[in-house]
Amino acid sequence: MTASRDKSGRPIVVVTGMGVVTSLGAGQADNWAKLTAGESGIRTITRFPIEGLKTTMAGTVDFVPVEPFSSTDLSERLADIATEEAIAQSAIGSKGDFPGPLFLAVAPIEVEWPQREELGRAISETDFNYDAILRVSGGGRYTGYHRRFLFGSVADHLAEVFGTKGSPTDLAFHGMRIGRHRDSARR
Repeated sequence: MTASRDKSGRPIVVVTGMGVVTSLGAGQADNWAKLTAGESGIRTITRFPIEGLKTTMAGTVDFVPVEPFSSTDLSERLADIATEEAIAQSAIGSKGDFPGPLFLAVAPIEVEWPQREELGRAISETDFNYDAILRVSGGGRYTGYHRRFLFGSVADHLAEVFGTKGSPTDLAFHGMRIGRHRDSARR
């Protein structure tokens, strides 16, 4: 049996595959082809109104449809695309049965404006504070929002879809190490 830690006690990590989605495209081949052709992924923002904004251009991923739109749902879809490529490249395991943990960098997870506006409408007051938002969000009516916008929701989704094994889900800054012990309790 091989050691899982080096002589300093650090975990040994092996990169077996990588997936990428950028404003240029999905996949290493698509991104490399566009980079070497001199294409830019920077363009005028179309996802939301930009009138009056100082910044009107960005490197956004607008070619992956997500309905209804939320950055969390987009992050999850992008994670699916990148993970599928990484697992295919690794040539070990398969979707639903990957024999180790995964590491993924994602954007921050946060409640989107449509959900904030729905909470505001439920309060039925024009001048409200955080206590009013907490009061109206209790009672289970917004449990779906709570689950959707948890920081680990993308990691939990990937662990479920790709069947990762290894350490329990560890979350760090904008990166996630995704895996589960078979006997560990889900959060």
